[in-house]
Amino acid sequence: MPRASVLRANGKRFPCQWQAFSVLGHSVAIDEVQRAGNDVVLAVKSLVDRRQDRGQFILAGSTRFLSVPRLSESLAGRAEVLDLWTLSQGELCGVRESFLDTLISRPDQLPLQRCEQIGRDQLFARVVRGGYPELVDAPPASAARWYRSYVRTVVERDVIEASAITQAEELPTLLRLIAANSSGELVKTRLAGDARMGADRVDRYVGLLELVGLVVRIRAWTPSMTSREKRHSKVVITDTGLACGLLGRNVEGLGSPMSPLTGPMLESFVAMELIKQRGWSEHQPTIRHWRDRNGAEVDLIVEDDSGRIAGIEVKASSTVSTTDVRHLRRLRDKLGDRFTAGVVLHLGERVVPLGERLWGLPVSACWAD
Repeated sequence: MPRASVLRANGKRFPCQWQAFSVLGHSVAIDEVQRAGNDVVLAVKSLVDRRQDRGQFILAGSTRFLSVPRLSESLAGRAEVLDLWTLSQGELCGVRESFLDTLISRPDQLPLQRCEQIGRDQLFARVVRGGYPELVDAPPASAARWYRSYVRTVVERDVIEASAITQAEELPTLLRLIAANSSGELVKTRLAGDARMGADRVDRYVGLLELVGLVVRIRAWTPSMTSREKRHSKVVITDTGLACGLLGRNVEGLGSPMSPLTGPMLESFVAMELIKQRGWSEHQPTIRHWRDRNGAEVDLIVEDDSGRIAGIEVKASSTVSTTDVRHLRRLRDKLGDRFTAGVVLHLGERVVPLGERLWGLPVSACWAD
């Protein structure tokens, strides 16, 4: 390993002696570490192996840089990996959300939460705005230009740097197709046909979009390893503001009851709010979806390490009835005591009891106080 390396941070390039890290006596933060290359990661590994103190380094980057194939070291067993998503609704409102943990360990508290009173147009304004800090107060026209520039920058810089490909012109098209099928199952042959590229390339490109944090897969849940439920993953754009920007949808276009994107985009919005909450959840549950061979399906399945399970349906309507929990009821009866709660998140403002351990709740329950 060389005695000196080059550290790239925030697009700037400057020399650094890796030995100096060991004498600073406090945490060292390195931003955009994926641009520093293998030498810096190896230097960090060497220093962490010499001294077992926690928190010696904070390595931040715009990609899941430790998964990049060209790195010879993943820091496995030496690093904790945290995904930093765009701002959650609780972060924007000044509330520390605990909806995910309440679902699992305190389900009787669900109907007692104080939910923000928010109308349909206000909610879809949040969906369209998304959570990028740069756009919290930006006008819509500026946001649309920012999203186009952002995608271009990520594709031209981060994707190419993190992979062996030299050109990635097809990635924005693929990203728009994923946005148009938001919260839909990832059927690679169908997506390949729409994108006019091979299924193998689609699989690789979706992996690259995951690597740079633009999409996330929600895996299929099954009651057991031998069950016959369908097992396609769902794929969502990690920020609904970005998805709407890619598709050219504003509040009026998305909030219309006739829009085919309304339901899927609302489901993506909820899914990402829960994925963000998982970062500080006490139980760190997995978030998946369920669809069985007979057509029963639940939008989101939350399961902790002890096997406790909650189900969530998302409905783009202000009313909810017992018909909307038929698949949750089926799941409850199938799982028995393992099933903690079933919730239908809707656009209304009322809490609606829908049966044993089943409720209809406003979408804003996700970031309730």
